[in-house]
Amino acid sequence: MLILTCALCASLTMLVQQATHYAQLQSTQAMTRQASYPPSDTTSSPPASASSTQSDTAQSESQDSGSDQCLLDLNTASLEELQTLKGVGPVTAQRILDYRMQVGRFDDVNQLMEVKGIGSKTLAKFRDQVCVR
Repeated sequence: MLILTCALCASLTMLVQQATHYAQLQSTQAMTRQASYPPSDTTSSPPASASSTQSDTAQSESQDSGSDQCLLDLNTASLEELQTLKGVGPVTAQRILDYRMQVGRFDDVNQLMEVKGIGSKTLAKFRDQVCVR
């Protein structure tokens, strides 16, 4: 009887732990989805407001350097945009978003090497398509 009671307690404990981990996972995924969509929507509006506050020369310099070299900003890219990169599928794209949520923002493209599933060969395939602003 005592063994059955201990087994029941252990089972209930594991069930509660699993439920809390599942809830944390769902909240993290929801935050990732929310964080991946608004930045891509706001990327088109700041240049308009920035043009009124910055000088034309400073803005043209930033546009020239950014548009020629970078197609996708790692700090604002959505899940779908990341999947367009060569060698990046849905799982890797989600890992990139999860890593971005964990660290806050990318400071360098080389930080992608810390994402599981991205090595030097994979990064070399799309390095010229991404940047960090």
